[in-house]
Amino acid sequence: MLDVKKLIKNSSAVSDVMGEVLMTTISVLILSSIAVFVFSYDGAADIPHTQVKGWMNAQDDTIYLVNSGGEFIDTESFEIAVNINEHRSIYSSSQIYANLGNRNLWKLGDTIEINTFGEWGIDIKEGDEINVYLIDIPSKGIIHNLKISSEYLEASNWTAP
Repeated sequence: MLDVKKLIKNSSAVSDVMGEVLMTTISVLILSSIAVFVFSYDGAADIPHTQVKGWMNAQDDTIYLVNSGGEFIDTESFEIAVNINEHRSIYSSSQIYANLGNRNLWKLGDTIEINTFGEWGIDIKEGDEINVYLIDIPSKGIIHNLKISSEYLEASNWTAP
């Protein structure tokens, strides 16, 4: 039979073993939490940087966007959101691809022409405020945004081709 008094007297090594178990458990928990933070980080979203100039021609209901600097943009990875007098419309990546003559890149100096009446049935007028957003599809971030109005056309000295 087991003598309880002997067991209680011989328990000097139990505290050392329990201390080691606790230290190992704490170390594993700390390393696991660090690993979760490190491996769950996807990195910074790689949004292309570019400059875009824009103007409108109210007689033709056309918006012109020209890549005026920065990186070339893959036509499959962005779309254009146009907000005309609180009416939002999307110009998809496939439409951009076709607009650029079936090219995969929007390069420096290339112009995208969007006929708002032909695409969305929206007639633009000289006083309309047009907000244009270039949206990176993979990251859902805004590449560039600009406001186009008749005042902007006069101030920028841009003319439609």
